[in-house]
Amino acid sequence: MEAYLNSLHKVYEEEACQGMPTVYVDRCSYIDDNNGEKELVISVWNAGYKIGPRSSQVAELMVVHQAILTAVQHRLHKLVIITHSYYVRNQFVEHLINWKTRGMLCANNKALKLGKLIKFIDDLVTSNEMTIDWKKIKGHSRIE
Repeated sequence: MEAYLNSLHKVYEEEACQGMPTVYVDRCSYIDDNNGEKELVISVWNAGYKIGPRSSQVAELMVVHQAILTAVQHRLHKLVIITHSYYVRNQFVEHLINWKTRGMLCANNKALKLGKLIKFIDDLVTSNEMTIDWKKIKGHSRIE
């Protein structure tokens, strides 16, 4: 069972991820449209509903949720998620397996601050038999 859980969220490997659907996630991203103007890609600050404390971490996780939900709607079972956030990436590739073993509690047996949201995202991945490969990039680096 543990090997299966670890296989759902993996660290990005260039060769293994060639040709896989890829999404860049950020709580607020801008792209150039064809006219050279900036266009807002996504922002969750003014979503109109309470999802947790107003923080960058909540916003980043909600964008991840939306990306995974979109992949599910398109019946994708593999996805590369590229983020500049160590916080988001590490929740899934380093800490999640231990938190799930402990019932989403930290090592000090206190409730994980955003545990419900992280579990909600993981449940979406698990119930749809998805594999997510997580790639960390440098923030604000103008990567094409």
